[in-house]
Amino acid sequence: MIKKVVIILFVFFISLPAHAQEESKKIYLKFGKHKDFYRFVFTCEDIEIIKSINAKLVSNGSNDGIIKLFFPLAFDFEFEGKSLSDKDNIKGIQTEKKDKILVIKTTGVKEIKVFRLDNPPRLIVDAFFDEILKEEKVSKAVILIDAGHGGKDTGLQFKESNEKDIALYIAKETATRLTQKGIKVSLTRATDDDMSIERRIKIENSLKPYILISIHVSNKEQFTIYTSSIKKNLIKDDPSKVFLIENTAVKNFTTKINEKFSEPIYAEKLPLTILKEALSPALMIEIPKRTLTTDKKYAEKIIDTFVQAIELTLKAKEKAK
Repeated sequence: MIKKVVIILFVFFISLPAHAQEESKKIYLKFGKHKDFYRFVFTCEDIEIIKSINAKLVSNGSNDGIIKLFFPLAFDFEFEGKSLSDKDNIKGIQTEKKDKILVIKTTGVKEIKVFRLDNPPRLIVDAFFDEILKEEKVSKAVILIDAGHGGKDTGLQFKESNEKDIALYIAKETATRLTQKGIKVSLTRATDDDMSIERRIKIENSLKPYILISIHVSNKEQFTIYTSSIKKNLIKDDPSKVFLIENTAVKNFTTKINEKFSEPIYAEKLPLTILKEALSPALMIEIPKRTLTTDKKYAEKIIDTFVQAIELTLKAKEKAK
């Protein structure tokens, strides 16, 4: 009899994990509608869950853009304090839950960009109404941040760390913190994509930001800020104004870096393609190579410094009005 009870209890308890998995875990959904895109933000305490989510834009041959998100488990999605039902809507956009899939039915979406952030763990899906490079429909970004390299081009590498990932992390975190401060920021790449110089320049020329910041890692223990003495495509804008903004930005970055870091910092004029062909003021900043070998605290310190330098540069813009 005791043996039977033990067996029954054993079967009951080993069935609990499977049953628990059937119960939906909670993911919090935020939604924002902007001029050129929708932003869907999914937050969860478990970073591994965020890493495992896949998002795809599925065309049904009409003007609709159906976004499908694939999750590792069935989840309960909470939006503005309420759980989403199997068929629901968020501010007029229809949603549908199917097992481990969440379907978001949008209208007129032509492209999505997906990126993940660690603190707090979250997945961000930006759904654009039209191609970002159509000049007549694109809105002007205040800051454009370019994460160097990407895809097959890893840049500098040290053991398991490489330049493309460090540059992307710093670019996305800087963009996020600036956005939280109400500053409009765009990225040339938000994922590990191959990105040609021509593509980066095309994005910059279409967005026409107030300033472009391109992030790289140095092969030395120093900061270097590059600008170009040549501006190939300046037609309408006063060249002296562009150079003045660049000089102001270099001064602000130099000041803030010197306040927080012991590494030397150099400013150099160099006719790099992305700098000389940019319609906007443009800086390329190389950060010390130790960023590849230290923990994230050093990178966080760089991000804080970049945010402060950019804010200082924008304050100079407001005073000049």
